[in-house]
Amino acid sequence: MRKKYGIVLGILTVLVIFLFVFVYRISYKKALLDMETRLLEECQDLEDCYYIKGMDGFVTVYFADEETVYEYTTISIDELPEEVQKELKSGKKVDSLGQVYGFLENYSS
Repeated sequence: MRKKYGIVLGILTVLVIFLFVFVYRISYKKALLDMETRLLEECQDLEDCYYIKGMDGFVTVYFADEETVYEYTTISIDELPEEVQKELKSGKKVDSLGQVYGFLENYSS
C-alpha cells in the first residue's frame, strides 16, 4: 500500500514540476513579446529612435535597441549639469537624429 502512495506521490511531483516549467515558459515568451511590442510602439521607425546614455564616463548614442552604439563622443559626463547626468543614467530617448545632434551640440565644448 505504501509503495502505491509513493508511486502516486512521485507522479504528482513530476506533473507539478512539468506544470511550473510550462507556465514559466509561457510567461517568459509573453514578457519578451510585450517588450518587443513596447519598443516598436515607442519607435515606429527604428532609424529615427535613439538613446543617449553614459558609457565609461562619456556620452554615447545608441540605436533604439539600446545596445548597438550609433556614435561615441568625447563629451564627459562629469561636465554635464547634474540633472542631465541623472537623465543619462537611465537613458534619454530622442525621436530623431536632429534631436541627437542638438543635444550633442548643446553640451560639447
